[in-house]
Amino acid sequence: MMGYLSQLTTFDFLVACVELALALTALIKIKNVKIKLSFCIFSFFSAVWHITLSQTPFTNLASSYQFQLLEIMRYIGLFLVLIYLLMYSQKTRLPAHYSTFMYLIIITASATYLFGLNKPLNPFFHPKSWLYIKIILCLMAVVTAEQILRHTHSNRVSKLVALVAITLLSYDILVFSNLLLFTSKNYSLWYTRGMISTTTSLIFALSIIIYPFQQLQDSKFKLSRSIIMFNASFILGGIFLICMATLGLVVNIFNAEWAQVSKILLYVMSIFAIAALSCVEKFRLLISVWISKHFFVNKYDYQKQWIELDSLLSKKREDNNGYEIALSAMTTLFKCNSGGIWLKGQQFYSPVALKNFELPSSGAIEANNSHFIQLMDENEWVFKAHRNTNIYDKEKNKLLPLWYLNAKGPWVIVPLNANQELIGFTVLCENTINAPLTWEDLDILKLTGRQIGSYIISHQTSEKLIQNKQFDLFNKITAFAIHDIKNLISQQSLIVNNAEKFMHHPDFIHDVILTITNSVEKMDQLLVKLKGNPHGDIKLVNINKLLKNAIEMNISNFPTPTVSIQGKDAFVMADKDKLQMVLYHLIRNAQDATENSGTIAIKLATKNEELWFEIKDSGCGMDKVFIKEQLFKPFSSTKQDKGMGIGAYQIRELIHSLQGEIFVDSIIGKGTTFLIFLPLNNNRNK
Repeated sequence: MMGYLSQLTTFDFLVACVELALALTALIKIKNVKIKLSFCIFSFFSAVWHITLSQTPFTNLASSYQFQLLEIMRYIGLFLVLIYLLMYSQKTRLPAHYSTFMYLIIITASATYLFGLNKPLNPFFHPKSWLYIKIILCLMAVVTAEQILRHTHSNRVSKLVALVAITLLSYDILVFSNLLLFTSKNYSLWYTRGMISTTTSLIFALSIIIYPFQQLQDSKFKLSRSIIMFNASFILGGIFLICMATLGLVVNIFNAEWAQVSKILLYVMSIFAIAALSCVEKFRLLISVWISKHFFVNKYDYQKQWIELDSLLSKKREDNNGYEIALSAMTTLFKCNSGGIWLKGQQFYSPVALKNFELPSSGAIEANNSHFIQLMDENEWVFKAHRNTNIYDKEKNKLLPLWYLNAKGPWVIVPLNANQELIGFTVLCENTINAPLTWEDLDILKLTGRQIGSYIISHQTSEKLIQNKQFDLFNKITAFAIHDIKNLISQQSLIVNNAEKFMHHPDFIHDVILTITNSVEKMDQLLVKLKGNPHGDIKLVNINKLLKNAIEMNISNFPTPTVSIQGKDAFVMADKDKLQMVLYHLIRNAQDATENSGTIAIKLATKNEELWFEIKDSGCGMDKVFIKEQLFKPFSSTKQDKGMGIGAYQIRELIHSLQGEIFVDSIIGKGTTFLIFLPLNNNRNK
């Protein structure tokens, strides 16, 4: 036996490299000690078995007891792998006496084999008895592999190993049965075992590399329809033709034999594939996703998910708040305890609905052009918490805002898309299932985000339709008012024209004429505004002067506001009268909501090309529900008959028309803060 081993060539050792690569892969990738050890035993015996496999089953080497012991040890090693994988799936331990018995057999057989290395090649004690022994071992291993496939909690690595093992063992049973039943010596079946064994070990190694061994996923085996109906035929056929053409070219150039070229190519490519997948994490993830999509049942029942989402979005609430409904649907569907929805504004994404989610006192707004927003807009990127990240996420997570990193139990940020546009995003926290996110999790999150985005757009459209109906009624009332005013002006104009007839009372008549003339002028101005440009007379306006005028207009009311101005004079393009009205009403409303002994603080700051105006009072405050649902709702007033309920709505619409944004923060009993952002004019006159 030792004489035969001394005659081995470099090519013989190359054959065993794939098996040794399997052993190295198991040592590095598998954490479970028993499974790792069993893979190493199997791969070591397979490596030695490869270099001792003869061309026919009837040579002195193939019929020697040394080779038969080696084959038996190889099958016991594979059986040990399958047993430990089954125990791992069942979360149980193999009884100590069973494992001890198998290890004693391996040790005894190994010692006998090593002792026989210096001995002549002697036949086994009976010519065909070794065939029966190996068939029995193969059947035992097949039964164990079947149990792994049937077990519900077997992970994907275990099932892939079991499937490949059944293929290998079934072929060996076919070879052994052929040797038992037929007298013809079909040597090709025997020697093909070497290539099948190499392919098997390659698949074992790739399975361990592609799928993290601890990853628990639904692993029911299934071919996708695209693979069965189309892809398999064309892709595999094309690959086969390319390989055959390449091998034919090699054979013609080097005048080599097909069998030798095929073996060398198989072994070299196998070792290269194992090394490449071990080192290139990105490629490993791509292969993992492709196999999962086409060879395994989906983790989610998409019909059930869709029905549940539709049911959650169809639920009615007393307040009919679509944002709260959307957030509740997201948190319920993905079993999250907290979260929030941010929607796009003129300049910022700001929160519109929160559930058990505390924001920092400085707020949590995101500029529309930030890199964080751009990544979600361009790539529909789902940001994941650090505990669920892979190599793709580490660089992207540098863009995460600070308020999200400081949140309690962050899980994911999901973009909300509608009509291929990012309208907002959802933050989900404290997911009850702490498991790595797979491609299927990301797909269902994106799909749900698109549906939520469409729902929000539909809700906003419905709200606008209701408002438009109210405005139609308002416009009709305005039209009647204009008609009455025109009649009044005509009457008063007639009085003015006939006033000369009564000039015999000069002083009285003169006063009447002046009064009527003044009223005519005012009503003419009103008509111009009602019938003219809705945006008003747009020109360059000094905010500092307007603020000073607004404070003087409210000088008779208390408390008197304190003013803090940072930066130079601020200029914006706007209608002077309308912007003056905004500042006046904000100050007046703050005074109305605050006791005379309270405080009102006004801050005006300019930075770069931005203007920030803040007015903060210590008044009665407003609750969150009122701010979200009533404050900016037209025709909804808390002043009963004293107001029309469009003041706050007009303020917000004017700010939006100037490409600005308005934020409100209030606490009952402590006061309210209005924060207004406006873009400055770059070409202002100084």
